[in-house]
Amino acid sequence: MSVKRVLVLGAIVLALAASGAFAYTSDRMDFGEIDFGGATVSFLMHWDGIAQFEEGGARAGTLREAMELFNIGGYEKVIVGWGDVGDTALNRFMAGESKYDLWRTPFAYYWGLVSRGALFPVNEILPPEYFELLPKITRDRNYELAYNGQMYFFSAGVDDYGHAVFVVFNRDLLANEGLEDPYELLARGEWTFEKVTEMARKATRDTDGDGIVDQWGLSDIDPKNLVYAYGGAVTRRDENGRVYWSLDEPEGVAGLRQWVDWRKVDQIADKGENEFSAGQIAMAFLPFYYLGNHTSWPFTHGIMPFPKSPYNDEPIFLPGTADAWFVPANAEYPLGLIALDNYLFTLDNYYEDLDNYIASRVADKQAYEILYQAVESFWPEDYYMNFLGSRWDGSLPYGKVCGDINNNVSPATAAAEVKQTAQAMIDEMFGQ
Repeated sequence: MSVKRVLVLGAIVLALAASGAFAYTSDRMDFGEIDFGGATVSFLMHWDGIAQFEEGGARAGTLREAMELFNIGGYEKVIVGWGDVGDTALNRFMAGESKYDLWRTPFAYYWGLVSRGALFPVNEILPPEYFELLPKITRDRNYELAYNGQMYFFSAGVDDYGHAVFVVFNRDLLANEGLEDPYELLARGEWTFEKVTEMARKATRDTDGDGIVDQWGLSDIDPKNLVYAYGGAVTRRDENGRVYWSLDEPEGVAGLRQWVDWRKVDQIADKGENEFSAGQIAMAFLPFYYLGNHTSWPFTHGIMPFPKSPYNDEPIFLPGTADAWFVPANAEYPLGLIALDNYLFTLDNYYEDLDNYIASRVADKQAYEILYQAVESFWPEDYYMNFLGSRWDGSLPYGKVCGDINNNVSPATAAAEVKQTAQAMIDEMFGQ
């Protein structure tokens, strides 16, 4: 495991802060007096998420100001590979090295950390009003990913939208094939799975006469995205907060069946991001971060929500999952660490960055408006319980469902057959 450590020592500490007299009110709450007593803060990350606050960064000087005001003696950056963040965080926690840590970890490690008691439940020290001021996507995440009634998400310094999945279409290809404009279909209320399937069938063909298909209507897709787009979910919470396996519900089965139809029956959804970038796919299911590549695409693109299904009246926006900042459960000064986060990652900066993020990824006014609609309309249940397995891992319930379907087991049967095993894992995870 490669670890990059950068230790930056504090220089001048304001006398006011050194006396512990600095009272800080952020854009979310009044923290009162914040004083770290000269302690060193460590930022654990898989990429340098605080470089923007250092010399040469877009918001240079912010971290130095925070150190002076909060009497922070220095800071350390612990930068490890994406695949090592979870283990590194847990090891630091177990060794008692995380008492002044802030962890930026991908969602993939959330359940492993929270179920081992490694994360601090921030609702114990933050008032309800604090959470109401967070962006909607973070508020929803706090509810959907609550663990034993506790909440762990507090920061506006997160990649909330980077992994949101959209239907991205090649406008030139659709026009050349004489197919309808998705924006016009959306405006007429006709952006449906039935219409998308019809268009994708027409777009899938051999373009050079060699007998081999080299243009596809759709890209490959993780079937859970279709489950959510149909209004289903891998798991849900009931009215008492109990988490249960829900992939076998009608909406979930319909989404899985759509996956089968596209891949195995119609054979119109096969290739991935590279083929889309090369102009060989009409409509692709892409994460928001990937749209930053559009300047090199040899075509004009558009952006859409997932289509309407028979189970929902409106198209659905899927937020996906991304990184978040966490406070370790053994933090010596959790309120101070959250105050530091608030000073670095303000709500104004969050929305400014979001504006820039959207503007840099669109090619037309319609896409711009759709992405802003998504910000307030993300489907709240699209938070996959990844401890149930990935699409490729047949040893765990969700992966077994996908594998069985690939081996011609019906979606309804595949989702039902693992229900008992999946529910046992869920019950163990949540202590139900």
